[in-house]
Amino acid sequence: MEQVGGPVDDARPSSTPVGRSLGFERSLLIVLAFVLLAAGASALVVGLGLLGRFRAERPVLDPVLQDWVGANRVPALAAGVALGVLLVVLGGWWVLRSLRPERRPDVLLADESGGSAIVTAVALANAVRDDAEQVTGVSSARVRMAGTENRPHLRLALSLQEGADVRGVWAELDEKVLARARRALEAERLPAAVHFRLERAAGRRVT
Repeated sequence: MEQVGGPVDDARPSSTPVGRSLGFERSLLIVLAFVLLAAGASALVVGLGLLGRFRAERPVLDPVLQDWVGANRVPALAAGVALGVLLVVLGGWWVLRSLRPERRPDVLLADESGGSAIVTAVALANAVRDDAEQVTGVSSARVRMAGTENRPHLRLALSLQEGADVRGVWAELDEKVLARARRALEAERLPAAVHFRLERAAGRRVT
């Protein structure tokens, strides 16, 4: 069984750590799906003659539009090429954006004297993982950094022992582990997405 927890933060919850801009892809796909569904439904209604036999027998491309394209071949061709190039560019950008590895930012710390130090993403993730595995009821943890240098966030996947108090784990995680990470980074806010996986005890054989 897997339970997904939302962002843990002292301030207003943030959807940033939950996914890498998944909302954008989902919204775009939903809009595209509705557009295609509406176009398909319209074509079906017209093709079945529900709007009249004359409309069903007309060509797909309106004769008026055909005449205009015939009289303006160069502008129509230029517009078609521009539209095709735009769609190719947008499609390539979307594919590259989806395939691009997610960044794991290092964090730069500065003090009042002007000194600075860099906390690597791996070091911070390992430190948070070690702290998380000390939480009561947690058997193992996986942690990684995400976001940007200016807006880092954490992603934690915790495996809980059978019978673990999920609310207790959540509270202890926020009060100890994440609070310590915020203090280490001198940050007031450190959004975190927490995934809980509840382990099941192995079945017992009866002989």
